[in-house]
Amino acid sequence: MKTKIISLALVIACSLFLLAGCGGKSSNNSMNPTSSGNTPVAAASVSIENFAFSPATVHVKIGGTVTWTNKDASPHTATDLGGSFDSGSLNTDQTFKKAFSTAGTYTYHCTIHSMMANATVIVGN
Repeated sequence: MKTKIISLALVIACSLFLLAGCGGKSSNNSMNPTSSGNTPVAAASVSIENFAFSPATVHVKIGGTVTWTNKDASPHTATDLGGSFDSGSLNTDQTFKKAFSTAGTYTYHCTIHSMMANATVIVGN
């Protein structure tokens, strides 16, 4: 009985350790500086893959551009909730590019797949 309790405790401890390692989001991504969170860049790229926008938040300078590329087999859109842009339906490997001339926060989603919501473009200096 004591051996079973110790084994169970070890399994739980290992599971918690593994889950804790999976939950964090690294902010050190030198390949795409827009994923670090707060440094605006002149151009950013968003990949639409596995029914998600990646990165979910990008920061661009005023006048900067964002290019979305659909890497899924299903069509997707990148549609601003405020109505300032809409990619239309993007098929596999199609891209949509948008220049942002006004500072602000633009929250967008995929109109085809409701679970693909709350991605953000933040425009500023």
